[in-house]
Amino acid sequence: MLKYINQVDIKFAPFSKASKSSRLFLNRIMTDKARLANPNAIINTVILSDVKKDPRINITYSDGKKIHIRAGDKTIEHVLTIVNKHLRKLQDDEDFAT
Repeated sequence: MLKYINQVDIKFAPFSKASKSSRLFLNRIMTDKARLANPNAIINTVILSDVKKDPRINITYSDGKKIHIRAGDKTIEHVLTIVNKHLRKLQDDEDFAT
C-alpha cells in the first residue's frame, strides 16, 4: 500500500468512536509488509485530545497528488477505497511504462 505514497498524516482522538477507521488505517500501514514496500514513507500521527474533532487522514502520493479524508463518518473499507483509487492509477502507469 505504501509503495506509491510519500507521506501520511493521521489525526485522531484514540478513544473516540468516530476514529475507528483512522486507527484501523494506521494499523494497516504500519505492518512490516507495508513498511517494506516503501521504507522512506513518512507517517505522522497526531493524537487529538478533543474527541469531538473530526479525525483526518492526509496522503501525499509519489506523483505529488494530495488527498484529504475526513474519516469520522467513513468505514475502513471506504477509506481504503479512496486511498487505493489513485494507487491503482499509479500502478497501471508503472505497468504500462515497463
